[in-house]
Amino acid sequence: MKSEEPEITPCGEGEQANVTDPIHWPLWRKWSIVVCIALMYMLANFGTIIIVPGVPRILSDFHTSPSQDQLYEPLIVSIWELGEGVGSFLVGPLSEKYGRSIVYHGGNVLFILCSVAAALSVNLGMLVAFRFINGLAITTITLAPSITGDLFVREERGAAMALAITLPLLGPCAAPIVGGYVTSNLGWRWAIWIIAIAVGSVSLCSLIILKETYRFKIHDQQSSETEQQQPRRDPETKLQAILRPIRLLFSSPIVLVTSLYTALTYGISYLILTTLSSTMHDIYGFTQGPIGLTFLGRAIGNLIGLAIYGLTSDRYLQYCRRKRGHSAPEDRLPLMLFGTILLPIGLFLYGWSAYERLHWIVPLIGTGIVGASLILTHLPTENYLVDAFDPHGTSASVLAANAALAALFGALFPLAGPSLYRALGQGWGNSLLAFISLAFLGPFVVLWRHGEKLRREGWKYLWVVVMREQ
Repeated sequence: MKSEEPEITPCGEGEQANVTDPIHWPLWRKWSIVVCIALMYMLANFGTIIIVPGVPRILSDFHTSPSQDQLYEPLIVSIWELGEGVGSFLVGPLSEKYGRSIVYHGGNVLFILCSVAAALSVNLGMLVAFRFINGLAITTITLAPSITGDLFVREERGAAMALAITLPLLGPCAAPIVGGYVTSNLGWRWAIWIIAIAVGSVSLCSLIILKETYRFKIHDQQSSETEQQQPRRDPETKLQAILRPIRLLFSSPIVLVTSLYTALTYGISYLILTTLSSTMHDIYGFTQGPIGLTFLGRAIGNLIGLAIYGLTSDRYLQYCRRKRGHSAPEDRLPLMLFGTILLPIGLFLYGWSAYERLHWIVPLIGTGIVGASLILTHLPTENYLVDAFDPHGTSASVLAANAALAALFGALFPLAGPSLYRALGQGWGNSLLAFISLAFLGPFVVLWRHGEKLRREGWKYLWVVVMREQ
C-alpha cells in the first residue's frame, strides 16, 4: 500500500515533548497501563466463554422448546463474537479521530451497564440482545496493541505486546473451569455478575492511570491550546473514518493476508474451545469436572509459546539493528513462519488421535501445540501491523479490520464446526483446517522477503513478484 499518511511527528517541542509523548513516560506507568489493558482483554475473552457451562441451565430456566434449544444454544455464545465484529469497525477509526482514552473508557462503561442488564434478563431475547451489545462495547480491547505501540519503541515493544496479547488468550482456557463451578454453585447469572464486577474494578484502575496515548491527538490538543492548529491530515467525515478499516483491508495485501490468517486461527481456536468438552465426553467418557481441566492443555501451550516469543522477539530485532544499522517490521515474521508450521501439526495430532481413540493425553498435546502456535502467530502479526502502520497513525484501523474478521470467524466456526465433524470426522475435519492454514505459509514467505516494498507499492508490487516467480 502506498503511504498516504504523514510520518509520525513529535507530540510537542523540547521538554514539553518529553512530558506528553507516551514514549517518554516513566517505565512504571507504561507497564501499569499494559497490565490494565491486558487484564481487560483477558476478562473480555473470559466473558465470552464463562457462560458456556451454564447454557443448558439457561435454556431450562427460560423453558425453551427443543427447536428453540437448537437455535439459542450456539447463539448465546456466538452472538458476543458478532457484536465484536461490528464494534471492531467502529472502535479503531473512532480512536484515531477522537483519541484512544475516551473511546476505551466509554466502551468499558457501556460494557458494565450491559452486563448488569444481561444478568437481570427476564427472557432469552433480552439476554442475547445484551450479550451482543456486550461484545460490541468490549471491542475497545482491540486498542490494546495500538496503545502498547504508543508506549514503546519498536525494539522494546515485543515483551509488552506479549503480555498485552498472551494474557487474554489464557482467558478462554480458564473460563470453562470457572464457569462450571460458578454455575453449579451460584447459578448462571453469577457468571455474568463476576465479569461485570471484575471489569468494573479494572476499569476504575484504567480510568486513573490511562491518559491519552495517541500522539496525533495529543499534538492536535497542544496545537489548539496555542491557537496554532495545524491539522495532520485533511478533515475527515465520520463515515470516512468508519470505512477506513475496510479500505485498508482491501487496499493493502499485507493487511488482507494477515487478517485472513488471524481470522482462520481465531475460528479454529473457538471451534476447539466449544467442541473439546463433547469430544472428551463422547470419546473418552470424561465427566464435567475433569473436562474443565482438559482446557489446561492449550493454556500450557500458550505459556510455552509466550516463553519462546519473549526470549527471542526483541532480541532478534536488536540483532538486526546491530547488523544492518536498523530494524524493520518484517523482522517480526520469522517467528510467525514457525508458528504457521506448528498449527497444522497440532491439528493433525489432535484430530487423528481423537479419531483413533488413542490415550487422552495425545489429543491434549495436540491442543497444546495449537496453543503455542496461536501465540507464535498472533503476537508477531499484531506486532508487525503496529510496527508497519503506527508511523502513519493508522495502526488502530488496521487492527480493527484484523479483529473484525477474527470475530466473524470466531462466531461462525463454532456454528459450522459440529456439521464439519459429523461429515468428515475428527481426523479429516481437522486435517482440512490444517491444510487450509498451511496454504498461508507461501504468502508469509513473500511478506518476509518483500514486505518493505509491498508496504510502499501494495498490489502493484505483488503482481511484479508473482510474474517474476513464474
